[in-house]
Amino acid sequence: MIILGIDPGTATTGFGVIKIPDDILSREFNYDLELIAYGNISTPKEKLMQDRLHMIHNELSSVVEKYKPDQIACEMLFFGANTRTAIMVGQARGVIMLTAAQHNIPFQDYTGLQVKLMVAGSGRADKNQVHDGVRKFLGTPGRRRNKLKAHWKGGHLDDATDALAIAICHVLKLVAK
Repeated sequence: MIILGIDPGTATTGFGVIKIPDDILSREFNYDLELIAYGNISTPKEKLMQDRLHMIHNELSSVVEKYKPDQIACEMLFFGANTRTAIMVGQARGVIMLTAAQHNIPFQDYTGLQVKLMVAGSGRADKNQVHDGVRKFLGTPGRRRNKLKAHWKGGHLDDATDALAIAICHVLKLVAK
Protein backbone atom coordinates (compact mmCIF):
# COMPACT_ATOMS: atom_id res chain seq x y z
CA MET A 1 0.00 0.00 0.00
CA ILE A 2 1.32 3.45 -0.90
CA ILE A 3 0.48 6.44 1.32
CA LEU A 4 0.88 10.06 0.22
CA GLY A 5 1.22 12.47 3.13
CA ILE A 6 0.65 16.18 2.51
CA ASP A 7 1.52 19.26 4.56
CA PRO A 8 -0.67 21.94 2.92
CA GLY A 9 0.33 25.51 2.21
CA THR A 10 0.08 28.04 -0.59
CA ALA A 11 3.74 29.07 -0.58
CA THR A 12 4.99 25.53 0.05
CA THR A 13 3.08 22.27 0.07
CA GLY A 14 5.18 19.39 1.34
CA PHE A 15 4.60 15.85 0.18
CA GLY A 16 5.95 12.49 1.28
CA VAL A 17 5.35 9.07 -0.21
CA ILE A 18 5.85 5.89 1.80
CA LYS A 19 5.12 2.25 1.08
CA ILE A 20 3.91 -0.30 3.57
CA PRO A 21 3.46 -4.05 3.07
CA ASP A 22 0.00 -4.91 1.74
CA ASP A 23 -0.57 -7.37 4.58
CA ILE A 24 0.43 -4.92 7.32
CA LEU A 25 -3.08 -4.89 8.79
CA SER A 26 -3.10 -8.68 9.19
CA ARG A 27 0.22 -9.02 11.01
CA GLU A 28 2.13 -7.41 13.82
CA PHE A 29 3.43 -3.96 12.84
CA ASN A 30 7.21 -3.85 12.85
CA TYR A 31 7.94 -0.43 11.32
CA ASP A 32 8.42 -1.96 7.88
CA LEU A 33 8.01 1.38 6.08
CA GLU A 34 9.79 2.24 2.85
CA LEU A 35 10.57 5.83 1.88
CA ILE A 36 9.62 6.29 -1.77
CA ALA A 37 9.85 10.07 -2.33
CA TYR A 38 9.51 13.44 -0.66
CA GLY A 39 9.64 17.04 -1.75
CA ASN A 40 7.96 20.41 -1.93
CA ILE A 41 5.57 22.10 -4.29
CA SER A 42 6.46 25.79 -4.17
CA THR A 43 4.55 28.69 -5.67
CA PRO A 44 5.82 32.24 -6.30
CA LYS A 45 4.34 34.91 -4.02
CA GLU A 46 4.00 37.37 -6.89
CA LYS A 47 1.50 35.12 -8.71
CA LEU A 48 -2.25 35.52 -8.30
CA MET A 49 -3.79 33.14 -5.76
CA GLN A 50 -5.82 31.27 -8.37
CA ASP A 51 -2.64 30.66 -10.36
CA ARG A 52 -0.82 29.41 -7.26
CA LEU A 53 -3.67 27.03 -6.43
CA HIS A 54 -3.67 25.82 -10.04
CA MET A 55 0.08 25.14 -9.77
CA ILE A 56 -0.47 23.12 -6.58
CA HIS A 57 -3.20 21.10 -8.28
CA ASN A 58 -1.12 20.39 -11.39
CA GLU A 59 2.03 19.42 -9.49
CA LEU A 60 0.14 17.34 -6.95
CA SER A 61 -1.67 15.57 -9.80
CA SER A 62 1.73 14.75 -11.28
CA VAL A 63 2.86 13.31 -7.93
CA VAL A 64 -0.32 11.21 -7.74
CA GLU A 65 0.07 9.95 -11.31
CA LYS A 66 3.74 9.10 -10.76
CA TYR A 67 3.47 7.29 -7.41
CA LYS A 68 -0.15 6.06 -7.58
CA PRO A 69 -0.96 6.29 -3.87
CA ASP A 70 -3.70 4.11 -2.42
CA GLN A 71 -4.53 6.69 0.25
CA ILE A 72 -3.84 10.35 0.96
CA ALA A 73 -3.35 11.82 4.44
CA CYS A 74 -3.27 15.57 5.01
CA GLU A 75 -2.82 17.88 7.97
CA MET A 76 -5.96 19.59 9.22
CA LEU A 77 -6.21 23.33 9.31
CA PHE A 78 -5.06 24.97 12.53
CA PHE A 79 -6.63 28.35 13.30
CA GLY A 80 -3.94 30.37 15.02
CA ALA A 81 -3.77 34.11 15.39
CA ASN A 82 -3.37 34.78 11.66
CA THR A 83 -6.76 34.38 9.98
CA ARG A 84 -5.41 35.34 6.55
CA THR A 85 -2.88 32.50 6.62
CA ALA A 86 -5.56 30.06 7.80
CA ILE A 87 -7.79 31.01 4.87
CA MET A 88 -4.93 30.54 2.39
CA VAL A 89 -4.03 27.13 3.85
CA GLY A 90 -7.72 26.22 3.71
CA GLN A 91 -7.74 27.03 0.01
CA ALA A 92 -4.71 24.78 -0.54
CA ARG A 93 -6.46 22.00 1.41
CA GLY A 94 -9.49 22.37 -0.88
CA VAL A 95 -7.26 21.87 -3.91
CA ILE A 96 -5.67 18.82 -2.27
CA MET A 97 -9.09 17.29 -1.51
CA LEU A 98 -10.21 18.02 -5.08
CA THR A 99 -7.12 16.28 -6.43
CA ALA A 100 -7.79 13.24 -4.23
CA ALA A 101 -11.42 13.13 -5.38
CA GLN A 102 -10.49 13.45 -9.07
CA HIS A 103 -8.19 10.44 -8.73
CA ASN A 104 -10.67 8.46 -6.56
CA ILE A 105 -8.19 8.18 -3.69
CA PRO A 106 -9.45 7.92 -0.10
CA PHE A 107 -8.58 11.05 1.88
CA GLN A 108 -8.00 11.33 5.63
CA ASP A 109 -6.84 14.29 7.67
CA TYR A 110 -5.16 14.60 11.04
CA THR A 111 -4.53 17.43 13.47
CA GLY A 112 -0.99 18.54 14.16
CA LEU A 113 -1.45 17.28 17.72
CA GLN A 114 -2.34 13.77 16.46
CA VAL A 115 0.67 13.69 14.15
CA LYS A 116 3.09 14.82 16.87
CA LEU A 117 1.67 12.32 19.36
CA MET A 118 1.86 9.38 16.95
CA VAL A 119 5.27 10.14 15.43
CA ALA A 120 7.18 11.77 18.31
CA GLY A 121 5.30 10.40 21.32
CA SER A 122 4.09 13.79 22.57
CA GLY A 123 1.44 16.20 21.32
CA ARG A 124 3.75 19.03 22.40
CA ALA A 125 6.76 17.79 20.43
CA ASP A 126 8.78 20.43 18.61
CA LYS A 127 9.79 20.25 14.96
CA ASN A 128 13.14 18.59 15.74
CA GLN A 129 11.44 15.85 17.77
CA VAL A 130 8.96 15.19 14.96
CA HIS A 131 11.79 15.03 12.42
CA ASP A 132 13.71 12.63 14.66
CA GLY A 133 10.57 10.49 14.84
CA VAL A 134 10.30 10.45 11.06
CA ARG A 135 13.92 9.32 10.79
CA LYS A 136 13.25 6.64 13.42
CA PHE A 137 10.41 5.19 11.37
CA LEU A 138 12.05 5.52 7.95
CA GLY A 139 15.73 5.14 8.68
CA THR A 140 17.71 2.11 9.58
CA PRO A 141 20.78 2.08 11.79
CA GLY A 142 23.96 3.18 10.09
CA ARG A 143 24.40 4.75 6.69
CA ARG A 144 20.80 5.13 5.59
CA ARG A 145 19.76 6.98 8.74
CA ASN A 146 22.79 9.29 8.45
CA LYS A 147 21.90 9.93 4.80
CA LEU A 148 18.36 10.89 5.84
CA LYS A 149 19.78 13.25 8.49
CA ALA A 150 21.99 14.91 5.88
CA HIS A 151 19.04 15.45 3.55
CA TRP A 152 16.80 16.93 6.24
CA LYS A 153 19.34 19.00 8.13
CA GLY A 154 19.14 22.06 5.86
CA GLY A 155 15.61 22.99 6.95
CA HIS A 156 14.37 23.56 3.42
CA LEU A 157 12.61 20.22 3.57
CA ASP A 158 10.65 20.95 6.77
CA ASP A 159 7.34 20.78 4.91
CA ALA A 160 8.29 17.53 3.16
CA THR A 161 9.38 16.00 6.47
CA ASP A 162 6.11 17.10 8.06
CA ALA A 163 4.27 15.44 5.15
CA LEU A 164 6.16 12.20 5.85
CA ALA A 165 5.14 12.51 9.52
CA ILE A 166 1.50 12.82 8.41
CA ALA A 167 1.83 9.70 6.24
CA ILE A 168 3.43 7.79 9.14
CA CYS A 169 0.65 8.94 11.48
CA HIS A 170 -1.89 7.60 8.98
CA VAL A 171 -0.16 4.21 8.90
CA LEU A 172 -0.07 4.05 12.71
CA LYS A 173 -3.77 4.90 12.86
CA LEU A 174 -4.53 2.18 10.29
CA VAL A 175 -2.60 -0.40 12.30
CA ALA A 176 -4.29 0.69 15.56
CA LYS A 177 -7.80 0.03 14.22
